[in-house]
Amino acid sequence: MNLMINSNDTILDHTWIWRADHGPGVGWTSNTSANGLVVNGENVTVYGLFVEHLQQFQVLWNGNGGRTYMVQSEIPYDPPDQASYTSAAGTNGWASYKVADVVTRHEAWGLGIYSVFRHPGVTLSRAIEVPRTPAVRFHDMITVALGNMGEISNVINNTGGATAIAPRVTPKVTTYP
Repeated sequence: MNLMINSNDTILDHTWIWRADHGPGVGWTSNTSANGLVVNGENVTVYGLFVEHLQQFQVLWNGNGGRTYMVQSEIPYDPPDQASYTSAAGTNGWASYKVADVVTRHEAWGLGIYSVFRHPGVTLSRAIEVPRTPAVRFHDMITVALGNMGEISNVINNTGGATAIAPRVTPKVTTYP
């Protein structure tokens, strides 16, 4: 993990958190890091979050009352196969932005999640995973497959549809739920 917030009433502004996953001297098993940002505090607000290439959740939000304004995230390029990149039975990959099931209040605006898978047969079931509760709300989300392999199957939970490469399809969801 790269950054953890355990304090309440915290503001995080313009942060870029990443793990190297392409280029010389890096690899899935040689430079490991599970999560980029883990938020345990209550009423945490994040502005301008860039988080990329971690091997599990890019963002894991455990605290109530969180608010996020603008997320840009690339999931890891380098999972060697689907078995190495599976968060639970029947769930391919790890959502880029995960709000824990115990969270009852959270809101986020402007999330873009991108994939550039380098190995065949690797997909991500959903870019954003949240509990389905009225006070957990998301606005203006998009997913994009930038490479020529794999897909992101849904934008948020089981909503939004899959990315595609040829022709290019970039699913968008305006509001959830």
